[in-house]
Amino acid sequence: MATYAVIESSTVENVIVCDSKELAESVTGKTCVEYTDESPAGIGWTYNSTSKIFTSPSPYPSWILNVETNSWEAPTPRPEGGSYIWNEELLSWTEDSSSDSPE
Repeated sequence: MATYAVIESSTVENVIVCDSKELAESVTGKTCVEYTDESPAGIGWTYNSTSKIFTSPSPYPSWILNVETNSWEAPTPRPEGGSYIWNEELLSWTEDSSSDSPE
């Protein structure tokens, strides 16, 4: 058994476990692509059929896809030290005040 991403217009619309790609495509009526832990996929991810890579959705609209690493990056680098979270409204990193609260 293998896991397959069910692709519709380059977007993963479902993931299934099936005995073969042929059976997966027969059952779904759509293009299916096997994925692994090394090349994961998930519902809502994008599949690039040329590079054969799955890409997760952007965590924020302003983030940019680094095609070399296939990872999303903030428009500005995260400050070193401390705990920061991305503030999409300000388009910048802000200190994470929740990390200062006692448990």
